[in-house]
Amino acid sequence: MEFNGFMDLPPLTDSVVELVCLAKNDAVPEKDWVPAYAFDIYVNDVKVGEVHLRTGMTKGLQYSGQIGYIVDEEHRGNGYAVRAVKLLAPVLNFHKMDRALITNEAGNTASQRVCEKIGAKLIATKPTPKWHDTYDEGWRTTNIYEWNLKI
Repeated sequence: MEFNGFMDLPPLTDSVVELVCLAKNDAVPEKDWVPAYAFDIYVNDVKVGEVHLRTGMTKGLQYSGQIGYIVDEEHRGNGYAVRAVKLLAPVLNFHKMDRALITNEAGNTASQRVCEKIGAKLIATKPTPKWHDTYDEGWRTTNIYEWNLKI
């Protein structure tokens, strides 16, 4: 996929969640990193988590995904990750990404529910390779979901 620059972001908000862009990170080819956006997730002016979007595909992203999210523990269970991921749709469309990979550790049922709620489909469950960063974080099995925006 050819990268044609970062999007001038419109407000990314719904009736509950607002995404605030913290960074637009250039590719780092020597590390096999693609251009990426980093957002904080806000609810009523309170930061409740983060969401990241990587705008390309590499061997490593098969295991870390193109979209990553985390909601702070005290704010979990409110559907904020689902809302935040859905708010990324115009950015994905800008980059001509009609689908995105989202991965999670096989035991992370909360993240799996986020994938299910946005309509992502589980396409593979694979052993996490020892060379991948998530292996060092304790992941031994990676679920790979595909979120198809064309549906």
